[in-house]
Amino acid sequence: MTPARPAPTLSLALVLTVLMTAWWAALGRADLAALRLPEPDDMMRLAQIRDWIDGQAFGDLTQARLGPPGGTAMHWSRLPDLVPALVIRLLSPLMGSARAEIAAVIFWPELLFFFHLLLSGALAKRHGAEGAALPAIALAALAFPAVALFMPGRIDHHGLQLVLVEAMALALLDRRTFLAGAVAGASLLIGVETAPVIVAAMLWLAAMWAGERRPVGGFGLGLVTAAITGLALLRPDVWPADRCDGFTRPLFAAMLIAGAGWLLLAASGKHPQERRWRLGAAAAVAVLAAAALWLVAPACIGHPYSATDPLIARIWPDHAGEYGGLLRQPIGRAVAFLGLPLIALAAAILFVARDRDRRTNWLLLAAMIAVAVATMLVQLRGAWFAAALAAPVLGQWVDRAGRHGLALLTAVWLLSAGLVWQTLGTVLDARPDPAAAGCTSRETLAGLERLDVGTFAAPMELSAYLLGGTGHRSLGGPYHRDVDGNRALAEFFLSTPDEARYQASLWTIDYVALCPTPTGGLPPALLRQGGLAAHLLNGAVPEWLEPVSLIGSDLLVWRVRGIAAPGARP
Repeated sequence: MTPARPAPTLSLALVLTVLMTAWWAALGRADLAALRLPEPDDMMRLAQIRDWIDGQAFGDLTQARLGPPGGTAMHWSRLPDLVPALVIRLLSPLMGSARAEIAAVIFWPELLFFFHLLLSGALAKRHGAEGAALPAIALAALAFPAVALFMPGRIDHHGLQLVLVEAMALALLDRRTFLAGAVAGASLLIGVETAPVIVAAMLWLAAMWAGERRPVGGFGLGLVTAAITGLALLRPDVWPADRCDGFTRPLFAAMLIAGAGWLLLAASGKHPQERRWRLGAAAAVAVLAAAALWLVAPACIGHPYSATDPLIARIWPDHAGEYGGLLRQPIGRAVAFLGLPLIALAAAILFVARDRDRRTNWLLLAAMIAVAVATMLVQLRGAWFAAALAAPVLGQWVDRAGRHGLALLTAVWLLSAGLVWQTLGTVLDARPDPAAAGCTSRETLAGLERLDVGTFAAPMELSAYLLGGTGHRSLGGPYHRDVDGNRALAEFFLSTPDEARYQASLWTIDYVALCPTPTGGLPPALLRQGGLAAHLLNGAVPEWLEPVSLIGSDLLVWRVRGIAAPGARP
């Protein structure tokens, strides 16, 4: 017998995963070798994993080196820590902890990238001919900005959430509702970023129940199972009742309420025979669930990050909710993030109108992409889900265009490739990143690591790199739960030099740092005339600050003289 040949989709996904990961790793090999990861959240995740491996309790998500003395209780889940931590623990005895960490930060995004490609191909198959799967996999590998979540070093939780959302959509199309509910619940346990697209999927499922009497009880049971599993295994030690920014009490209640709603709907499924009665039953259950949510978990109705300190919201509007909306972005970035989702949404709507046999399947992807695009107006991260779900839609478009000549096929490929939109956005947006220019370079981190350990008052851009790349503390950071630290950081830079000296003593600040840019990496609101930040950028250094030189770095660093000296931690 000849051995079975692997499926073309599996082979293509594997080849693209290996080749693209190798290419990305080669481009960033110097940063990877120094464990200087692409994004601040990746560095923070690395710091969290290290803390856990070094003995921090599984349920203790406090980042002790962020914020005022005592640290900041993060809203992140341990779930994305599991695989990287396992790789590090297994490989450390064989190659040392540093090399094991490098292997982990390459392997984990690579594994998720492979699943992303496979799921994109599988979703394309559910919507048409077999020939759509291979183009969908290829387009999924080019689907900017979603594909950026799978580059080596991208170990934050967003890549895992993206894969879980794709798995939920596939399970819904396969009518495996329990799996869909469980996967949706798992994504919520990681973070509430997936809530909008999950709501879109639930609205689609309700419509299918009303129109086709499709079973929905499994989805509710899956949600409840995920919530109870999270309570048993993933509940953090700090479990607030006034936030819905992660796996908190309100989110747990919301998941139970949503699950109970689906179970109630399933229990009534045998009785309303006419579609209008089923629609009425679905509407009634939705109203009951919304009322229960309003009474039991009001934090999940409003802003997921709770009320923001007015000073922080004014100075760091993009960091108050962790990401700014589409309207705050330069035109180039808006085009790069929005181009692919809009093309996919238009194609999905066209398929809904013309493909009667698979209209209900197209409705699911169209609804999820539309909601993700709408989410981009508030938070740009919605583009990740929209771009990822665009691949199976546009794979179908490419497959159909191939029957109408090479010119049309080429045009469709170009319009469907996310990296083309990224390139166009780069051309349109010629402005340099104001927080770049070596503020977080590997040379800078190496220089900072050579300093005595202390607390930094530094721009948001630098804070997470301080935690993940050095042993220092950071007073502020782009994390909404660090309310006291971020407010203290703002007041410190806004204060006059004499007032700032008192602030340095109050918050035990050892170092002050600014990026080598015209604004120092700070938002304009902190450059108040007469304030400490303005003085430092103008070269008027107060006598209580001593300049510190870093070899190979242009970062501006000053050590606080005689106050809160390094080592004098409370």
